[in-house]
Amino acid sequence: MNSLLFGLTVIGLALCGYPEMPLGKHGKQGPPPPPFLRNVTQTAKKEYFDILKRTNETIRQQKEEIMEWGKKYGVEAKVQEFEINMTKHRAEVKQNVTELLARLPAAYQHLTTIMDNEEQTPIQMRDAIGAFKNQSKVEFSVLTFAAGQFRPRKGGPRRDHERSGVKSLNKGNNSH
Repeated sequence: MNSLLFGLTVIGLALCGYPEMPLGKHGKQGPPPPPFLRNVTQTAKKEYFDILKRTNETIRQQKEEIMEWGKKYGVEAKVQEFEINMTKHRAEVKQNVTELLARLPAAYQHLTTIMDNEEQTPIQMRDAIGAFKNQSKVEFSVLTFAAGQFRPRKGGPRRDHERSGVKSLNKGNNSH
């Protein structure tokens, strides 16, 4: 359960718009830049992103510097509005994830009951899983993602089981 909570926390951070995520190995980028950057100069944008690149500073320090930056470029009110909106969004994500975590055990039990029922035909199982998926889209998505972490990849078992924490999860150690 700790691994699931950690994974959902990471997802929550991604949804909250962690600032200017670098290009990943598949060319994906983070969320679009904040709206207060629309009407500032290239120099102002560069200064803003330079603040975010200072990874040795705390988030609070970066926020303070961004507020000073906003004053300097006349967008302080827009920066404040953006921060208020992000705080609200983070609270909503936290609430939604907390509620989802509370629903997952029952959803998992329901799904495993469907899959363990040998008194149904494969078509009936497919239909029951489809009905569950339609009724509980988010829960189904999270559960299938979680189950996928323990499936062998094409070509045989995963080689990275020990490094990924799967081996320790199988032993009952949920510290990862």
